[in-house]
Amino acid sequence: MKVSKRSWYLPCLIWGLLALPPLRHALEMSMITHMLVQLPVLAFLGWWLGQTFPEKLKRRIAPWNRWGISGMILVVVTVFYWMLPRALDAAISEPLFEIAKFIGIPLFVGTALSLSWFQLNFIARGVLMLEFWAMFMRLGWLYVVLPDRLCANYLLGEQRILGRALLILGGIWAVNWTLRVLFGVKWKKPKMLASSPSLSEKNKSP
Repeated sequence: MKVSKRSWYLPCLIWGLLALPPLRHALEMSMITHMLVQLPVLAFLGWWLGQTFPEKLKRRIAPWNRWGISGMILVVVTVFYWMLPRALDAAISEPLFEIAKFIGIPLFVGTALSLSWFQLNFIARGVLMLEFWAMFMRLGWLYVVLPDRLCANYLLGEQRILGRALLILGGIWAVNWTLRVLFGVKWKKPKMLASSPSLSEKNKSP
């Protein structure tokens, strides 16, 4: 994937706009847009930023992230934390947690994923994707069936709508996997998400 090194300012600019109170408050008013819009967009901006890193910086990071293991551990821990209802509540009520969210998700999820995902072998990718899918389904089911609200800042009705949305997304994800594995269906990926060669592969090339 070829990304202009000068484009680093674009994800930073969008990140700044998301952090401004009008847009930030609008997305955080609803539990659905908070978890399914704001958090994924922050992660995507971090991914985008990671794709603009110069090769010199990537080589400096590489010894600390061999085979993408360190980066993916960081991704998994951060994602699990911010999927907790208590974390969403804290981000709204406590400015320190809000700052941690706006810094941690882009860097520890998006950028770490960008630098680590393509270093993993296909088995590790499959295991991680399966675990993320299971997390979606577990949380979705809990949000739907629990009689009490888990987030103090959001209504029970919003919680159940979010649960149904997570179950629907998990179902779409499962159908996509089934079509790919059993029938060989492949969807065209956007250039931003296309596989990029690892540093080891680049070093082997003439």
